[in-house]
Amino acid sequence: MRTQTLRTLTGVGALLIGTTLAAFPVMAQEYPTKQPIKIVVPFNAGGLADVLARVTAEFLQRRMGQAVVVENKPGAGSAIAQDYVAKSPPDGYTLFMATPEVGTLPAVRSNLPFKSEDFTYLIRGFTVQPLFMVGPKVPVSSIPELVAYIKANPGKVRYGTPGVASIAHLSTVMFEAAAGVKGTHVTYTGIVPVYQDLLAGNIEFLAGGSAPFPEGIKVLGSVGTKRSPIYPNLPTLEESGIRSAGWDIWFGFLAPPNLPKPIADRLIAEISAVLKDPEAIAKFQAATKSAPEANPLTGDAFKKQVGDEIKVWKAVAEREKIVVQQ
Repeated sequence: MRTQTLRTLTGVGALLIGTTLAAFPVMAQEYPTKQPIKIVVPFNAGGLADVLARVTAEFLQRRMGQAVVVENKPGAGSAIAQDYVAKSPPDGYTLFMATPEVGTLPAVRSNLPFKSEDFTYLIRGFTVQPLFMVGPKVPVSSIPELVAYIKANPGKVRYGTPGVASIAHLSTVMFEAAAGVKGTHVTYTGIVPVYQDLLAGNIEFLAGGSAPFPEGIKVLGSVGTKRSPIYPNLPTLEESGIRSAGWDIWFGFLAPPNLPKPIADRLIAEISAVLKDPEAIAKFQAATKSAPEANPLTGDAFKKQVGDEIKVWKAVAEREKIVVQQ
């Protein structure tokens, strides 16, 4: 009797698994018809991540034949948005506009309610060389001059970031260590308020800005691994004598854990097509001075890149004793 029961249960389990697997192609064929597709952005409206998401949404909507909307969920260095997406249904209707914070948060927080490796990795579409910026009243015109200014005014030179453990925060920590200086950290819920306070003189510098940004902010150089195509005549940190502190910003798209492969493949294909669309490329460049990557990372290759970055940022956080308890 017990053997028969086990056989019955095994048969039911196999039937359920088979039915679920058989349903995936049907889901992909029917997707998306149920509701609008939502792209969740982890910062305030107006910054680079937000603009890239909105242009992508516009062209993705044309291709998918379904409304695509952008929802901003700022706060906690992007943890609020990441947690929201991680707990959303894996049905293809919730996407995440991923930024390097997917790699920086696990480096400083051991109590995150989600795991970065559990997301469904779709595509990394953009890589940007961030800019080193100062406010219009800061009396410097180069990165070495700013270093000298910080040394001459200990404890008085402030820098802004979109939050503790944001990529701008950890990269500034790298800059400070390499340059032998220490600024005062001021946190915000996005990059736009940082720009506003730079202009107002409430903070002095930002290591990690990008277009679009307000007129009046002074750009000293590139924080990236190479010169910015927007300011090709301005040096990188490395060229300015600040060694081993350069980094690039990337932007991509993730989905909740366990997204069915047919839907993930459809989204990768459709987003890839948007990134190659000449009209979309022109709009990306006009709005952000940035163009999509020619050969974007997808799936496991994208996931591996983030995993490698987590190791790098953990080493930085441990060296500088950065731990976030929340």
